[in-house]
Amino acid sequence: MTIAMFRFLQLLHLGDGSNTVEQCIGSSCHPRVGDLMIGRAAQLSASSTCGLKGPQNYCIIGYLEGQEKCFTCDSRLPYHRNNPNSHHIENIISTSDHTGRRKWWQSENGVHQVSIQLDLEAMFQFSHLVLTFKSFRPAAMLVEQSKDFGQSWKVIRYFAEDCAVHFPSVPDEPAWNIDNVVCDSRYSSPEPSTGGEVVLKALDPVFEIENPNAPEIQNLITLTNIRVNFTRLFTLGDTLLARRRRNPHVKYYYSLYNMVVQGRCFCNGHASRCVPEDRGRGDVFSQPDMVHGRCVCQHNTAGKNCERCQEFYNDSPWKPGGQYTSNTCKRCNCHGHSDSCHFDADRYAATSGVSGGVCDDCRHNKTGPQCELCRPFLYQNPQRAMDDPHACIPCDCDPAGSLGDGLCDASSGQCFCKEHVEGQRCDRCKQGFFNLRQDSPTGCQECECHSLGSVGSCDQWTGSCECMPLASGPHCDRCVAGFWGLGNSVFSCSPCECDIGGAHNHTCFPEDGQCHCLPNIVGQHCSDPAHGYFLPSLNYFLYEAEHATPMTGGNSIPPRASSSVSPLVSINPEKWTGLGFVRVVDGAGLVFTVENLPASMEYQLVIHYEPEICTTKKINSKPKHNSLPKHKKLLVKIPARRRLQVHSCFVFQMGLIPRIDSVQDFCSQRVLDSYHRFDCIGLAARPGSQDALPKVCEQLIKSLSARIHHGAIACRCNVIGSLRPACSKLGGFCECKPNVIGRCCDTCAPLTFGFGPEGCTRCECDPRGSVSEMCDQVRGQCACRSQIKGRRCDQCQSGLWGFPLCRLCDCNGLSEVCEELTGECVNCREHAAGPSCNRCEVGYYGNPVSGQSCQPCMCPDSLSSGRFFATSCQQDLKSSSVMCFCWEGHTGAHCDQCSPGFYGNLTLPGAHCQPCPCNNNIDPDDRDACDSLTGKCLHCLHNTRGPQCQHCILGYYGNALQSDCKECSCDRRGTEVGHCHQGRPCFCDPTTGQCPCRTRVAGVLCDECEDGSWDLSGALECQACRCDPANSISNICDKVTGQCPCHPGFGGRQCDKCGDSYFGNPDLQCLSCDCNLEGSEHPPCNPETGECLCRAGVAGISCDECAPGYESEFPSCKKCHPCTSLWIQNVTNAQKAAQRMKTFISHHGNNQHPPGSHYWQQMLAMYPKLDALANLTCLSLSKAMDEIRQLHQVFIADEKRIRNSNKVTMDSIDTRQEIKLKLSMCRNRGNLAALEQKVKELSEIKLNQKVRKHSPHQYLSFILFFIFRFYSVLKMEAMEQLLGLKPDICHFVHLKLSRFQFVCLLLSLPYCE
Repeated sequence: MTIAMFRFLQLLHLGDGSNTVEQCIGSSCHPRVGDLMIGRAAQLSASSTCGLKGPQNYCIIGYLEGQEKCFTCDSRLPYHRNNPNSHHIENIISTSDHTGRRKWWQSENGVHQVSIQLDLEAMFQFSHLVLTFKSFRPAAMLVEQSKDFGQSWKVIRYFAEDCAVHFPSVPDEPAWNIDNVVCDSRYSSPEPSTGGEVVLKALDPVFEIENPNAPEIQNLITLTNIRVNFTRLFTLGDTLLARRRRNPHVKYYYSLYNMVVQGRCFCNGHASRCVPEDRGRGDVFSQPDMVHGRCVCQHNTAGKNCERCQEFYNDSPWKPGGQYTSNTCKRCNCHGHSDSCHFDADRYAATSGVSGGVCDDCRHNKTGPQCELCRPFLYQNPQRAMDDPHACIPCDCDPAGSLGDGLCDASSGQCFCKEHVEGQRCDRCKQGFFNLRQDSPTGCQECECHSLGSVGSCDQWTGSCECMPLASGPHCDRCVAGFWGLGNSVFSCSPCECDIGGAHNHTCFPEDGQCHCLPNIVGQHCSDPAHGYFLPSLNYFLYEAEHATPMTGGNSIPPRASSSVSPLVSINPEKWTGLGFVRVVDGAGLVFTVENLPASMEYQLVIHYEPEICTTKKINSKPKHNSLPKHKKLLVKIPARRRLQVHSCFVFQMGLIPRIDSVQDFCSQRVLDSYHRFDCIGLAARPGSQDALPKVCEQLIKSLSARIHHGAIACRCNVIGSLRPACSKLGGFCECKPNVIGRCCDTCAPLTFGFGPEGCTRCECDPRGSVSEMCDQVRGQCACRSQIKGRRCDQCQSGLWGFPLCRLCDCNGLSEVCEELTGECVNCREHAAGPSCNRCEVGYYGNPVSGQSCQPCMCPDSLSSGRFFATSCQQDLKSSSVMCFCWEGHTGAHCDQCSPGFYGNLTLPGAHCQPCPCNNNIDPDDRDACDSLTGKCLHCLHNTRGPQCQHCILGYYGNALQSDCKECSCDRRGTEVGHCHQGRPCFCDPTTGQCPCRTRVAGVLCDECEDGSWDLSGALECQACRCDPANSISNICDKVTGQCPCHPGFGGRQCDKCGDSYFGNPDLQCLSCDCNLEGSEHPPCNPETGECLCRAGVAGISCDECAPGYESEFPSCKKCHPCTSLWIQNVTNAQKAAQRMKTFISHHGNNQHPPGSHYWQQMLAMYPKLDALANLTCLSLSKAMDEIRQLHQVFIADEKRIRNSNKVTMDSIDTRQEIKLKLSMCRNRGNLAALEQKVKELSEIKLNQKVRKHSPHQYLSFILFFIFRFYSVLKMEAMEQLLGLKPDICHFVHLKLSRFQFVCLLLSLPYCE
């Protein structure tokens, strides 16, 4: 029985004994279990009862001599000790009057269809039914239950000795579910003939029950009526002999000693006791030990079965009592304003199981599920308790600011205000609103004060606003001049901060703060140039020295690129600012023309030069010479469009920088001080990009540039030399392509050329062949030395080689051109070849060095003919004959034949000898291996075939192209029959070697069955495994034996049997045999009964001890003396006979023999002796052997006496024949007195005395019983002759035979019948 079932039975029997109400506190409780039959005799009925209309005879089945067999049933009156023959149905109710089995119920004779019905007054829980029969148990019966007081019935179990015969549509296998209805054959056998029981349990203990209170479980164990239907009497077959026997049905009927229906009052776990049911007449009947039907409910429940909650206890749902919880019904909380309530499942779910009770008809102006709310237009007075009948008072709401005609919150009294109104009474405007009016839908107007420009809210009556600093206007929604942003950002008024150079003035648009920008200036503050525009840097005005003109009468070098470098001075080109520089010697000067200044103002002059002494002077002023150190900047004030004179310098560039303090109203003194402190003018004077300027300088320079140039200037980046059209915002430098320079990226850098879409290319003049690093800026041509050529001056001129030391080519007069690096001649004439044209080319022979011209080789024709099959030829100087060196595959003096293993029709144009396409599967030395013209393979090797030996022959597989053909190794058992021939290998796939398999065969070689099949060696195809799906791990079995992989405990090839060491029904359960494996055979036990099968010499239930006749040391169990086996057989027979005699003695006592009977005393004395013989072992047997030898001598002497006994037996046979003769005469109904006297003289006592005279020894005891056998047969035949003639004579003979017949049967003599 499972743990869950045990708990359920505990629950079912809870309450046995003295149960009190206290047992129900905190947990479920149940009434006691008892017999539902007690006290309900009036509710018990049977469809058939013997003797109700008068006395009725019935008989029993019995064979013992002197036993009474027929009786009378008279049930017209109830059973009483003075009326013991009454067999009413109430007799089967258990009582305490100690009547035992002296009373019972009995049906009428020969009636098959009989029912017994118990009608209960209420719903009960049913535990089990026990029927104890006086007669044979029925051959077939069924049990029904009703849950509606007999309106409908349901069968809960069938019983039959043969279910297939009596109930063919009902399954007879064990139930697979707890509510299955099956047929049970365990309680319908004929044994025992009396006292047999039929037991029905409401719940089969095999199944685990998780929740005993589940509806499907309660449906099985609750009932109002139970009915037992007997459908077939058990007979011994003699009803078919009705023609020979008189009224055989008197022996067959149903009779019950006792019927017990165990159960208890059904209270759903909410009561520990029950009381009698009130029948409505005031007559409550009660009897001791009676199980009553009306529950005394606890846990606030009510109803006959405690199936509902009490009135006003509906705050939680009704549930049956649980195993560990009582599920008590909770009292509703209506705060004293209602006396009834009901359960609401939706409310229970909404409160997460806290409360489900809803009060009915709340009083005192209350409403709500718990009468916790006041009715509309009333609210809870906070000064009074919730259960106060006067707790609800009227709402007090201002009509101008409230909604709902004065409706307020029922709990707090808060009025429901209009949108812009607040307060308990809705009597004031919210913050930010004013002018409360009743005709306004929202109650108040919204204040129009700007939240960022005003201080706080407006006045609640007038709506006027108080502005913050920098804000103005009636609603404080505008900024003062020079500020912006109020109403258009999350901040208050912000300063415009317009750029001093990029904006027209300091004002901006008040909505978005956008300043008024100069042309091509963008940004909120006008501080950045637009896309494609830039703000020039301070060093924007630059003038290249090479573009200047010499002073009249001066000694400056003309500004040409080719002459800008003096032979005596080396200048690094990386310092050049343009195409180069101008060297100005002492006394000379340059004149720069300035024409692009935007306005007349003060500028500072900057000169870029190499370290030399320079002096400058203004035109029309006196010369003034200053000594300048390296990189020192000379600043000179000059007016617009004037000329400068510069002396004694290497000048690159001159620049003009505007002075910031010459711009009127540009910046404050603080800004100007920062300009000078950070040396902004010095940083701006440096050539190149202005990206590294400090932030202060960059912003000031951008503002100054925007003011000077009145906005931004277009970038004008050269579309060919720049990467993109945009330039840097400050300075306007475009992003140039490689080797391109200039602000607009429009010039190649020094030492580069070829301005174009990819930029400029470096000159890279070879210094070994050029006279300068510079090249032509358009073509890139370098200036070369003599005998040198090439753009880079890196090649010798034609006819020369060995750069840079160029020399003439040596080609024996057969070529004028040679390879420049090695001097090897090219384009040799007259079929010459070689580095110096010193030999003949391929296909020719001769000696060009000695003047012998090159002649064509004829192999067999010239090289240009298309029939030339040699690598070269050679002339023999002695014979002057020409010898050809043939190509591979050609042979012959002129290479006009194909070699073995090659083919070709050399008479055709363009033909030559090719290797035979046999994939290396022929003998290369075999001239006949392939056709010499077509190349067809004729003698294939390595198990190949085909015109190119490209396939494996049949029966082989592999890669013929690699000479790898292997023989097919197909298993003939699994290969298709048509692919295997006698004496040859089977045919397989010529590529993979896969053999053609039969059905259910797998493997490359077809040497195994597919998964799920087995027996490749069988006569037919592989068989399916057919493993038991429930008992096997999978359907893949051993492919040789077919053994399925079984779960533990199961066996058999298909796992459809119990495994070794297991027994039982494999469809239900296999149990372990628990046999000792050392002492048992294989398999160790009987697969059906579990009986251990011991090996020879081993005994015991578990085969764990040595058997009689063997030594006791287990597991060796060596065999004892050879004669032991004979003794063991005799001992075993004696044991069985002794056991039967013991049973006979205990059943019948001394009734069959008088106390002084010699045989009776002998049988009593024989039993302990036989019992002692059963305990003999090998050790005690040796002692008995001596006694056996002595008794053997006595046995020989007694053999003579046995022969005398035979004579007595023969006399008995003669007597028998005489009786037969006289019995035949009895048919004429003559005088039987003499015959009766003769039969009486056939006394076993006299026969016994005669035999004992001749066989006094105890070894002849068994011989004695054989004599009894013949004597009994004699009297049986006499009885058969008397049948139907004289009943008293037959009865007399039967009584005489009974004593010996029982002895014969118990000892199992061979001819007992």
